[in-house]
Amino acid sequence: MRTIQGMLLALALAVGVAGPATAAGLTFGQWRVATTTGGHYAYAATVNHRGELFGEFCDYKSASCRWLLAVRTPCRFGDVYPVLANSAAGANPIAIFCVGAIGAHTYGMALMNGKKLQASIANARRVGFAVPLQNGRFVFSRFALQGRLQATALLNRSFSAEIERRRQAPVAELRL
Repeated sequence: MRTIQGMLLALALAVGVAGPATAAGLTFGQWRVATTTGGHYAYAATVNHRGELFGEFCDYKSASCRWLLAVRTPCRFGDVYPVLANSAAGANPIAIFCVGAIGAHTYGMALMNGKKLQASIANARRVGFAVPLQNGRFVFSRFALQGRLQATALLNRSFSAEIERRRQAPVAELRL
């Protein structure tokens, strides 16, 4: 899971949550699609009014994608927490894995069931995540979803094409 922490840090830097932006990209509504500097990761993500981040993040090395949150709600590395994802499409309980601090006041969380999450946000304009705290209260993080479908579709097409290109690159070089 340390790879996810690195992914989140790179993503937070890329979209300006943990520092200056480091990658150019395309914008669809409230969502940005880009590759991080160095080309190790690609993402489609949005940032809310509190500077928190939500998006799909793809790692070229592992050839996999995950839904991630970078929020101000503290968590302990390695712990799994219940979260309620809520939108006009419905509410679903989702487990998140804490990947630890990724900035001065930002903590990374990997959503453990992407398909359940996608069902929660299908055709919705916004999503809210309710995280229960130890004191019996909840903290909420809300994100705009305008542009998500276009952004994630482009991310998935581009990521798949790049993975295929990278798999074929050594074969092509051998033929030369």
